[in-house]
Amino acid sequence: MVSAKLEAKLNELLNGEMEAHHIYLQCAAWASEQKFEGAKAFLLVHAAEERTHMMKFFTFLDDLGAPISFKALPKPVVDAKTIRELFLRVQEEERKVSSHIFEAIDMARAEHSYEADQFLQWFAAEQHEEEKLCRTILDKIDLIGEGPNSNYFVDLEFGKLAKAG
Repeated sequence: MVSAKLEAKLNELLNGEMEAHHIYLQCAAWASEQKFEGAKAFLLVHAAEERTHMMKFFTFLDDLGAPISFKALPKPVVDAKTIRELFLRVQEEERKVSSHIFEAIDMARAEHSYEADQFLQWFAAEQHEEEKLCRTILDKIDLIGEGPNSNYFVDLEFGKLAKAG
């Protein structure tokens, strides 16, 4: 059983995952416009993953018998000029999601909602992996550098990540 306050926070997280899905799709559209086919494929995989996360929240709330409330999505803004700027935007989004997950864990623990705490632990581990992946991607972009063929090599790396993920 969870409180109305925790139900609201879980609905906020559900909507946050839906918004992250939307942002990843917009990032994929940016990558497509810039002819980064590997990055587009990678971002589409991650957009689908965010939707799966949203559905986990949907199912958990539904299993609790809690009301599920969707909000309108804001238009995602992706104003990157480079692939590095794009992934700084992705990293910013992942950090935002992490902070909201940690707030929900604190709330679940304060309310002794062990089922919510246990459910949210999966997301805490997932966010650790997502933030690590963002750091790795940004490190690779920096390692490749900004030479005349750098976009090609960066995009090759994204293609590999898309196939692995």
